[in-house]
Amino acid sequence: MPIKDKLKVIFQPNIIYEGIITFEKEDGSPHMASMGFSFNDEFEMVIRPFKDTQSYKYIKMKKKAVMNVVNDVELFFKATYGEFSLEEFQPSYKLKVPRLKSSNLYIEVQLKDIKEDGVRANFILEPVYVYAKKVYERPFTRVEFAVIETLIHSTRVKVFLNMKLYDELERMISLIDHYEKLVRRIAPNTKYQEIMDKISKIVEESLKFKSDN
Repeated sequence: MPIKDKLKVIFQPNIIYEGIITFEKEDGSPHMASMGFSFNDEFEMVIRPFKDTQSYKYIKMKKKAVMNVVNDVELFFKATYGEFSLEEFQPSYKLKVPRLKSSNLYIEVQLKDIKEDGVRANFILEPVYVYAKKVYERPFTRVEFAVIETLIHSTRVKVFLNMKLYDELERMISLIDHYEKLVRRIAPNTKYQEIMDKISKIVEESLKFKSDN
């Protein structure tokens, strides 16, 4: 089956999904980052990294990456805040780019085009290989959604601070607080609460650093 036909079975165009993108840095070492992705009508992958991130720098440089689909929020935390080990990677099938061993599904992509847009850029990526394994998917709960949303919002705190977008910053902090309370209520004393505690500490330190300077 052609690659894009496979993708059409799994994904719908113009919907943002959450994944972990993996790629090589300049020295060949692996790196990963949480990343929203979608497909356009031609089923090219679209991502929108901030220009001050390693994702922007090294995917632009190396012109290839792997999008990993996982259902483990701990991996999303590791990807967002750099707490991962080399043992979590192995070469992908076709491009030999680092991919996550624990991926339920991964898509190897090559950079096709870049559209610069303010503080972010639109990367158009051509899928060249898709791998999916049959796994038992757990039922959805609100807690995974809450943790993923909090991770996304937490990465924007520094951006809004640096850009002095204080109304947006206040909204982000309010949302983080809302999701933290939700997780404490529906998943107390779990790994999800531990992750939320770590995120809250990171956000508090970012706010304190800015106020001290």
